Amino acid sequence: MLEISAILFNHLLEIFIQTTLQMVKMNKAFVLFSLFILLGACMEDEKPVTLGISLIDKKITMTSSSVNELIVEVYLTSEDAAEGQLLAKAMNLKGQEIGRSSQNLSLGKDDAKLVAFTFDASVEMDSVANIVIDLRKE
Repeated sequence: MLEISAILFNHLLEIFIQTTLQMVKMNKAFVLFSLFILLGACMEDEKPVTLGISLIDKKITMTSSSVNELIVEVYLTSEDAAEGQLLAKAMNLKGQEIGRSSQNLSLGKDDAKLVAFTFDASVEMDSVANIVIDLRKE
C-alpha cells in the first residue's frame, strides 16, 4: 500500500510540476504581451505643434499644446492685442499641407486663450508629422 501511495504521490508531484511550469510560461507570455501593448500605446507619435512667423511677429506665444486624434488645442498668450483668423495646418513628412482647420482669434493686451482646432475626419492623422499654427494672410 505504501508503494502505491509513493507512486501516486510521485505521479501527482510530476503533474503539479508540469502544470506549474506551463503556468509560468503562460504568465511570461502574458507579461510579454502586456508589455508590447503598453509599449505600443507609449510609442504613439507625438505630433509637435509650432507657431508660424506671423504669430511670433505679433508677440504671441504658445505655452502648451495637445493633439488628441482630430483635435488640436493650444494655449496662446499675447503681449499686445491681436485679431485675425488662425489656421492650424497639418503637415506631412515632406512638409506638404494635408489638412487645415481655422478659428477666429481675438486677444487683448496681456491676454491668453485656449484655442481648439478640429480637423475634418478625412485628414489622415497617422500621416501628420507636425502641426503649424499661423495667421491667415490678409
